[in-house]
Amino acid sequence: MSGSRPDVDDARQSRPRTEPKRINVAISPDMVRALEDVIRREGVSLTEALRRLVGYGDFVYRAVKEGGERLTVTGPDGTREVVLL
Repeated sequence: MSGSRPDVDDARQSRPRTEPKRINVAISPDMVRALEDVIRREGVSLTEALRRLVGYGDFVYRAVKEGGERLTVTGPDGTREVVLL
């Protein structure tokens, strides 16, 4: 296994391989701006920006809705809790 890590190889082998699914959706102007912001800031393609934002959303959703966790955001103006309805 020249240079491969067994833990990474095992994780790849245990995941079922699925083909990407193409979807066609209409999104709001706010969502378009969010995608454009990620594209500009991170220098990625539209597809990668969408993957990242969906991944972030999935992480937050699972933590709050499924895990019962509280999500807080801390910045220069203090700390606030993120509430999902």
